[in-house]
Amino acid sequence: MITKKEISKEIDFLNTLRTILETYEEIAATRMARIRTSVLGSRDFLLEINAIFQQVKSSYRAQIEILMKKKKIKDPTKLTFVKRNGRTLYVFVSANTGLYGDIIKKTYDVFIDNLKKTPGDVAIIGKLGVEIYKADKVTLPYTYFDFPDNKIDNAILQKIIQHIIQYEKVLVFYEQFNTVINQSPIVTNISGDPLPWEKGGPEAKYFFEPSLEKIMEFFEKEIFGSIFQQTIFESELAKFAARMVSLDYATDNTKLRLKQVTLQKNRIKHQEENKRQLEKFASMKLWK
Repeated sequence: MITKKEISKEIDFLNTLRTILETYEEIAATRMARIRTSVLGSRDFLLEINAIFQQVKSSYRAQIEILMKKKKIKDPTKLTFVKRNGRTLYVFVSANTGLYGDIIKKTYDVFIDNLKKTPGDVAIIGKLGVEIYKADKVTLPYTYFDFPDNKIDNAILQKIIQHIIQYEKVLVFYEQFNTVINQSPIVTNISGDPLPWEKGGPEAKYFFEPSLEKIMEFFEKEIFGSIFQQTIFESELAKFAARMVSLDYATDNTKLRLKQVTLQKNRIKHQEENKRQLEKFASMKLWK
């Protein structure tokens, strides 16, 4: 039977745990609020930029192929002004720590399903992603990047971009913020080619200054990096929201357990008082 001393220890532990959870929840809420406006504000802009990049590559395929031939590239279907390796890269954006609920695992499930259907090279951002990947016993090798959860490290970001820009196609799997209580896995092709469900849109005609070649080079270097950086911001926002919801749920459970333990403590206290009263009455009878 649990003792009063053990219950008191558990109450102290639950009170401390509740304080810690509420503190972390407040931190997550503060960080989420800090980046939410900028992320949501730039989301539509960068999606449009990516769409324009796709239109340029589609609409001016013939012109780009001519430029490639002028550059004496043997394969004119490789529509790029940046040296590529012809391979596909799957980038899984995870996290380094826990308390994010199940959003990381959901993103991994989407990532691994696509990887199994069409194998390619793998890059994983965050320690949790590596742990899940290894636990799943996937045999494909991977490149790991240790990226912080709570800030953008520009030095590491540039290192990641330098690695992924060499690939012909780059698919980034990350977490997207929908609402405070709803986040979902998403995949974005940041290499300027439409995903299968994005094909079939109307072609557009553009006039370029100073030249198509210069514009395409700018797109493939600068816009590529900007779009990838946006995916990192999106992932951060979604994870902070998921953490806030997860911590809120844990706090409610802690409060419920604390209420149950307190009732149990009061019950024991009443039992002890009743026992003392009975002993008192019994001793009074002996004196008669």
